[in-house]
Amino acid sequence: AKAVLAQLVEGALRGRNAELFGGSVEAPGPEDAPGSAVAAAAAGVSLLDTNRRFTAAVNSSGGVWSVFHAGVIGRGLKPAAGEGSRDPEELSRNSQTFLSLLLRCCRGSRGAAGPEPEPGVSPEAAKAVAAALVEAVCPEAAGGELAWPPEEQARGTVERDLRICRRFR
Repeated sequence: AKAVLAQLVEGALRGRNAELFGGSVEAPGPEDAPGSAVAAAAAGVSLLDTNRRFTAAVNSSGGVWSVFHAGVIGRGLKPAAGEGSRDPEELSRNSQTFLSLLLRCCRGSRGAAGPEPEPGVSPEAAKAVAAALVEAVCPEAAGGELAWPPEEQARGTVERDLRICRRFR
């Protein structure tokens, strides 16, 4: 049950699923092909280099009039397929459905001893969700102590906290 909870939380925060909840896709996941325009954008490859690679790789019957491009000069790479703004009602419905599913998993993780799960949340399930959330948002803080940082580490801690804050905006 802990592995399922961890995958649910990580899947909602990372990859292409983040846009279902109002987030943005930060970096391509393993499902993106290494040669795709999305992977090229994340790797910092220029639009000109990507266009040259596409032009050199494809032979077409259209001759010089066939154009293959990965974006628009001055605007960058084309957005990945499926991107677009979603309706706020859809985002809210997706979030409520996700939280409902997460809560059901937390309540149902006690075992099948009775016909209905108890209304409370299992402490083990709550710990699993918290650990998965910390691991997905800020992996370097996952195994750390909760002590006040020394002065030389304070700057890194503030930067990490700002990154976490931006992640949820």
